[in-house]
Amino acid sequence: MVSPIRWRQGEEGRPVTDRSELASPDRLGAHVAHAGWEVRLVVELEATGWAHLGFLAESGGVHERWRVRSLDAWSGLLDEAVSRASRLRLTHAQLLARTCTTGWLDWIHGELWLLPTSLVRIRSGLTETVANSLGSSLTAPNPGHLIGYDPTALLAGHRTNKVIPFDAVARARLHGGLTTSALTVSMVDGTRHKLLWLASEPARRLLADRLLPVLGARLIQ
Repeated sequence: MVSPIRWRQGEEGRPVTDRSELASPDRLGAHVAHAGWEVRLVVELEATGWAHLGFLAESGGVHERWRVRSLDAWSGLLDEAVSRASRLRLTHAQLLARTCTTGWLDWIHGELWLLPTSLVRIRSGLTETVANSLGSSLTAPNPGHLIGYDPTALLAGHRTNKVIPFDAVARARLHGGLTTSALTVSMVDGTRHKLLWLASEPARRLLADRLLPVLGARLIQ
């Protein structure tokens, strides 16, 4: 379904649909849904070249803003968004650390997220790593919020991205030092994971609170 919809600024600056004015020739909107999807996709392209994506469900939604510089780029963004919508599910998650790496030789920081059934590490970039090293954007404790979760796309995004399901953990060890805390995990299939982060972040305490009741004797502290 395609219609000339408008957007307005919602909570935390995220765009939300505004149907107070339906006639808007300077932008194009589309609504894509499927009975088998958990979310529905709402997209809009502004005449200025900015595209807005909304992945919406009864529990809430997540929004993205992209710069589109050509019709080919717009077509590619639409195709990718539809593909993502078919796999995406919305889940509550808590950000534990922004300085997470996958070993002593991995110098690029990533975000460590706690989900209801798994632990997720998403690589950031050099700019974020420098900012974190200067202490300008370290993680503060937060109650969590809704995110769009697509483990297939996440793992394909970079080789150091990780999805660690709790029910596949054979044993885990959580330990810390003066400057660095760490979690080492052995999976039931023999795979091993190592996650490191600055001790000044709240991840170790939050992980202990969550993992002890979930893993029980499989967790060593």
